[in-house]
Amino acid sequence: MKDAIKCSGELLKFIENSPSCFHAIRNVASLYEKNGFQRLEERENWYLEWGKSYYVVRNDSALIAFRLPEQKEKTAGFHMAAAHCDSPTFKIKENPERKSEQYLVLNVEKYGGMIHSTWLDRPLSVAGRIVVQDKKTGQFVSKLVDLDQDLLVIPSVAIHMNREVNKGTELNPQTDLQPLFALQDEEGKKSGQSILGIAAKVAGVKQDEILGHDLFLYVREKGRFLGPKKELMICSVFML
Repeated sequence: MKDAIKCSGELLKFIENSPSCFHAIRNVASLYEKNGFQRLEERENWYLEWGKSYYVVRNDSALIAFRLPEQKEKTAGFHMAAAHCDSPTFKIKENPERKSEQYLVLNVEKYGGMIHSTWLDRPLSVAGRIVVQDKKTGQFVSKLVDLDQDLLVIPSVAIHMNREVNKGTELNPQTDLQPLFALQDEEGKKSGQSILGIAAKVAGVKQDEILGHDLFLYVREKGRFLGPKKELMICSVFML
């Protein structure tokens, strides 16, 4: 039981440190590095050795790892396992903020299949990557960002505004699931910073240097153990 709790705790910690698929791949690559795997680049020639372990990353969002047998004569077959590193969420559109009455909401689109209701009334933040141009080389580079603060919420409405809510309510992602970000002042300007402005600050660049982005919402609540013997586990990734 102790080993199971330890293993599950490590999983919860990994999920907590992987708020986007890009962060997940970075963390998996780090684990491989610590266990003796050598990174390969797709644009380079590969010189592989028997008994060695390797991995390759594509687009910061996919990773393939493999280990060669000690001797060529032992290559009678192979074992293969696969998993996905992303999870259903909301992706921020190109023009992030839009006005809605006296509020500013984030303009998002659904990514993957999800249970809509699990996103309601929970603290949310933003993570992913931005693309900038390296001032020295002129190359386009991606920077991982995690805004790591309670920024957003997708609120449900009070029951007196929808008396049929407990009988089942269909939620339209384009109208019912756009997260609140900030209030507008009397002149209709934003109160506080923009999402891309916060992301730029986290990445250590200026907002106008951001050429593109892949930013996603994530739930801020951490996974945890439940039950008198800690035999149950709850995590937002499993619920969505």
